[in-house]
Amino acid sequence: MEKELEQFRQEAQRLKAGRRGGSLPFPEALRAFAVRYAEHTMAKGGTVTDAAQQLGVSGPTLYEWRKGRPAGHRRPKPAEKGAALVPVHVSERPAAPVR
Repeated sequence: MEKELEQFRQEAQRLKAGRRGGSLPFPEALRAFAVRYAEHTMAKGGTVTDAAQQLGVSGPTLYEWRKGRPAGHRRPKPAEKGAALVPVHVSERPAAPVR
């Protein structure tokens, strides 16, 4: 697994090279290896964060991959989730008398 880990790190660095705001999308095969590596690390008592550090990716990225989502995907905003409109009743209050 050490050889695969080193290959993953090299590919991750290549994908990140020359980019300021993140990296190019990781291919599915690399994401699958990272998830397997995280599961292996956790089985030995480690954490996802430990695995992410060894892989050279961020913890949140690896968490997303474990959920089956590519990291950095657009999460829908609450309004996009189909949030229901709530009826509102507006009534006028009489103005307070001026003294």
